[in-house]
Formats: sequence, structure tokens, C-alpha cells
Amino acid sequence: MAAGKMRMAWRMAIVMAAVFLAGCSAADGGSSPEEKGSVPEREAALPGIGGRYTAFAGMNGEYSLNDNYAMKMSMQDAGILVDFNSVLGADLKEKRNLSLLTDHYPDLYFKAMFEAGDLEKYGRQGILIPLEELIGQYAPNLSARLDEIDGWQDLESADGHIYSFPEIDRPGPAGAVCWINGRWMDNLGLEEPRSYEELYRVLKAFRDQDANGNGDPGDEIPMSLAGDPQVLLSYADFAYDKESRTAVIDGELVYLPADERYKEYIRYVARLYREGLLDRNTFMQQRTQLESVGRSGDILGSFDASGAFEVVGRGTEDYIALTPFQEGTFPITKGITVGAAAITDKCRHPEALVVWLDQFYTEEGGILAWMGVEGVTYQVYEDGTWGWMSGTEYGADVSAVRAGSTIQGAQYHPSIQPQLWDALSGEVDPDEVYLTQQHQKLVGMGAVPLPAMNYSESDSGEIRALSTDMNAYIDRYVVEVATGELDLDESWDGYLEVLKGMDVERLIALYRKAYADAVK
Repeated sequence: MAAGKMRMAWRMAIVMAAVFLAGCSAADGGSSPEEKGSVPEREAALPGIGGRYTAFAGMNGEYSLNDNYAMKMSMQDAGILVDFNSVLGADLKEKRNLSLLTDHYPDLYFKAMFEAGDLEKYGRQGILIPLEELIGQYAPNLSARLDEIDGWQDLESADGHIYSFPEIDRPGPAGAVCWINGRWMDNLGLEEPRSYEELYRVLKAFRDQDANGNGDPGDEIPMSLAGDPQVLLSYADFAYDKESRTAVIDGELVYLPADERYKEYIRYVARLYREGLLDRNTFMQQRTQLESVGRSGDILGSFDASGAFEVVGRGTEDYIALTPFQEGTFPITKGITVGAAAITDKCRHPEALVVWLDQFYTEEGGILAWMGVEGVTYQVYEDGTWGWMSGTEYGADVSAVRAGSTIQGAQYHPSIQPQLWDALSGEVDPDEVYLTQQHQKLVGMGAVPLPAMNYSESDSGEIRALSTDMNAYIDRYVVEVATGELDLDESWDGYLEVLKGMDVERLIALYRKAYADAVK
């Protein structure tokens, strides 16, 4: 990869944008490039470039971005310095919110897990600054990408402003995927199921016919899920949005838990549970418990996860992503996630940060964020594929390289997913390559459930208040029917009355209002 060309492009972008600005620091009010002393000599010919900034950030596992090799390279080439206060993922949102309650918040929030409602809230308070004009003027790479994918509206808050930089990936599954044991199906001479009824019959065969071939027909678990069976709705004949529990059906936004279709979904879940096809632990187990089961032996017929190796471990292609039952309904993402980075009103010269962040929306910048530096953290082979370089000072293994020397990690980061990422060598990381192939199969049969839905701060708060209690009640009802505590047909009308008493009509109205605004 032409690192010299990448550095020149970034320098020229800064020159052309006329961002010859001293930086700003919440701690000391700003440091000149001379004061910070970390701008390479080759940048000295560009007077005034750079600056020093403060940032709050999520850690990559145990690694701080202050020590991150790719981050250091990005700052060195742009001639700036960002001091990161890096926080463990488990504490991220709590400490982020606490920092925003003080008057000492930083210039930049980076990988801080802002959701759409948070962005508008702090934007309206004047803490997060509007970015649309700055992006249009100083971020040509991001602007071009948003034009290409028609993504501007996806970044907008309900007030029309953009308060964050996105992560832009390939479209992918919108949630967990149902994985099914292909080897077990081969053992029993079964075809992959193409309907709910066929799935039922396959799971029944897993239960009864010694699918793993160990001579014990009773040690198989046909299906086990991590606490929530809604993954099954991903295979319905409509594109289901799990977050809002809605779907657009015949042009109308439908709130599924108050619809007859949801009743039939519950009936199916209850059928699986009562016949021993759905693990008895499903409704109570955490994902870590499911992973423990998956690693305990060859006993799982199907489960939900982003990737099969998360549950059963690496080194196997026994499990396939269950193919959607029909075209154009499996829920997928558009590949745009807001909240990856946001600039605050503490920053006196935000245009400098915008120019720096814009580098990550080029192919070269995406490579730096996702893969690091060629010859240091990854290498490209003669056939055009690439692989990680581990066992070096930049990481003892692949996980360490990715966490300590690339900007990607547990939180979304401002970048585009580079094209080169798709050329990962199957010999180096077969599990990742297999996962990509399986996800692309789903994407090819999928649909984005909803357009970009923007909610005002008040509507967002009202939705949160209504849906929190309502979702808890709905989930409890599903469990009570599945376990036989309630009869579905006898209790359904009473269930709808409870939803009505919890003001479900108001919740539906709020969703439909946002949907109507989105499709204008």
C-alpha cells in the first residue's frame, strides 16, 4: 500500500481546506504545534498545521487508543495530537454520561456509543455541535460517500442537524442469525428447511434420530437461543425491525405485538418449546451460557448468533446460516451507524478535527482503521489476498493485533469498511471468510426494514418510557404461553387489552409519525 501517497493526500487535504489552525484543549485552552512537539519534521513546511485535542473514547478491549499504532499513524500524518481518555467498554456509557454532566467534557467523543436520541439531546443542549456544514466544507471523502449511498438522511436527527460521524460498512444482518447444523442434516439425509413447517420437521429429526451419530439419541439439543426467540421473526414474510418491533406490510407500518401475525409467531414458539425442540433454558440463559453449551460438545442443532464460531468455537464449518424462506424479507442494515464520533462546543477549531476524521472515509484511511499498516499489522500476498501479522511487537496473536494496533474494536468507529477487507485470506482466517460468505448470502435475500427514522427528543423519551414496560410485558407473555401457564387463544384478547391499557396506541402513533416523515 502506498503509505507515502496516503500521507501526501492527507496533507494536501488539510492545505486545501486551509486548516492551518492551532488546536484546542479542554484542559489548557489549546497548544500550538510547536508546544506539542510531536509533528514530524517533514510537516514543518506547512506552517500552523495540527494542534492538540482532548477526547473521550471506548477502549479496544484492554488497549487505550493513546497506545494504538494505527491511531498514532493517523495523527502523525495529519500533524495533530489527540489525548484520549480511554474507558473500558463495560463502563463506557456511564462514564460518558457523567462526563457530559460536568463542564469539563472534551473536544471530541470517539467510539463513545452515542445513539440517535443521545445525539439530538446533547445537540439541542449545545454540547455537541452541528456538523452538516463542516462536513460539506471540510470532509469531501465522507460527503462523496454519503452522496453515493444516499446516506445524508441516515445521519440527521429530528431537528435536521447532523451531530456525529458514522461508521459505514457493507450491508449486513440487522441482528443475530439462526445457524443450523449442516453436518447433522447430512447425517440424516435432510434438506435445509425452507419454511417454518420444514424447520419444525428438521428440529424434530434432530431430537429423535441421533443426529450427531454418537449412539445416544437423547443428547442433542435441537435449538437453543440466548434468552429471546425473536430471531425466528427474521424469517417471516415481512422485514421485521426488532428494535421497534414493527414491519412495513403493504405500505403500512405495523406494530407486530398487537397484530395477529404475532399471535401465530407465539403459537410456533410454544409448539417448539412444548415438544422439546426449543431448549428449556432459552428464556433464561445469557449469551455466555449459550456459548458454554456450544463448547461442551457436539450437541447443538441450531442457535442464534452473529457468527457460529462465537458459540461453538473456531475451526468448523458445520453450521450454516439458515437461508431466508423467501426473497426480500430478511432484515438487514443499510451499513450506516451513527454516533461513531462527535465534536463538542469546547473545540475552538472543529474544522481541523473534521479534516482529520475525513481521512478514514477513503480506501486508504479505511484500511488504516480496520487493518492497520501494511508490513506491520497485515501483509498482502501475491494472489491479492491479505492476512494479519501476529507474533510481533504489535500483537502476540490476531486478537491482540486487532485490539492494540487497529482502530476497530468493540465500539463503532468513524470509517468506511475498505474494499480490501473482503480479500482476507481463507488460509489465514477461514472463520472470518466463511462468516462473510454466509452473511452475504443473507444480505442477497434481505431488505432494510425501515427508512431512517428520526425522533425528536421528546418523542424518543416517550417511546423509551412506553416501550420499556411494554416490551417486558410482551416478553413475559410469550414465556407464559410457551411454558403452558397461559392458553394462547383464551388469553390473547386479554393480552391485547393490557397493551391497550399501557397506551400501545400512542406508541404506534409515534412510530407511524416518524415513518410518515421518513418517506415524505
